This record gives sequence, C-alpha cells and structure tokens, in this order.
Amino acid sequence: MAKTYLEEIQHRQAIEDMVDYKRGLRNLKTGTKALSESTGLSPEIAEALLKTFSRDNVTQIRGYSKEPEHLRKSKIGKSNEPKR
Repeated sequence: MAKTYLEEIQHRQAIEDMVDYKRGLRNLKTGTKALSESTGLSPEIAEALLKTFSRDNVTQIRGYSKEPEHLRKSKIGKSNEPKR
C-alpha cells in the first residue's frame, strides 16, 4: 500500500499528540481526544495507549521545542538542549 501525503500528516500529528501528552502539555482527556481524532482510534483505545506512557524522564524527539524560554535557557550547553 502506497503512503499518501495525508497519511504522513496523520502520523506526524499522532506523534505530536503523544509527545504533548508525555510532556504534560495535554491531560488525559484532551490527549485522548486529540489522538483519537488524528488516528481514527476509538477513545477507549487512545486512552489505554496514553495511560501506558510514563510522564517523567521525557526525551526531546521533535526537531523543535514548545518549552517556555526560561526552561530552554536552563538547558543551554547540556546534552538535552532543545532546538528552536
């Protein structure tokens, strides 16, 4: 099956939704709704998936950071320095 541009966008959005939940930018309710809308999973399955994630010890996997400026400044020069 060939991947379409739309499928790629949905995968990226699903990753963004999961990372936002892991980082604490979304709670379980909003994370479940966003993930279920971007992937087509039922809300129950999306909630179960998000509940399996630990919300500590989060690693930067995006190419950019949504962190506030004061948190980014504290990481400059360290291995976990976020990209802009």
